Amino acid sequence: MVVITLTLTTVAAAIGAVGGIVAIGSTAIDKIKGFLPDKEADKLEVKYLRFNDKRPKGGFRLILVNEKTGWNKAVRIYLDPKSSDYKEIKAGDSTGKPCKKNMHLKYDSTRIDFPKDVEYISLNLMKPGALGVYSTVDEIRIYKDIQSKLDGKTLVIYWDNDDSKYFDKKENLVSPADIL
Repeated sequence: MVVITLTLTTVAAAIGAVGGIVAIGSTAIDKIKGFLPDKEADKLEVKYLRFNDKRPKGGFRLILVNEKTGWNKAVRIYLDPKSSDYKEIKAGDSTGKPCKKNMHLKYDSTRIDFPKDVEYISLNLMKPGALGVYSTVDEIRIYKDIQSKLDGKTLVIYWDNDDSKYFDKKENLVSPADIL
């Protein structure tokens, strides 16, 4: 039997692994479960809007918007799902740029050109969890047959900070012209 000791603030818990089964003391679980991702709840914090703002054809602009006091959020863009190569945009308390017309928000953006020989583009929505390790909250697949709906447009992803519901108010869903 292997015993590993974890120290979380002032709580220590022993983890034992026997035959592939892991047991964690209940005190540790109570303390760390707030740091573990709750993907269904996290998905409710995300809103999407598409803007027809006459961007160049052959791709689209992606903007991630987050509250400036919010945990950092990221979108990893995999142009080839069979590859581990990606580009990433991030916004939050320690990253991103201030929005032009709403100083409560930060953003990051990139242009995504449609690749020729892949079935889909993958956008992985990520946020930090325990110990700052990012985990995927959701994956958006943009298949070839729907790329025309984004071609020459802007997709804005608005991401609330931990149930703030900031983006539930329509007036807080800033347009690309108000962001950049």
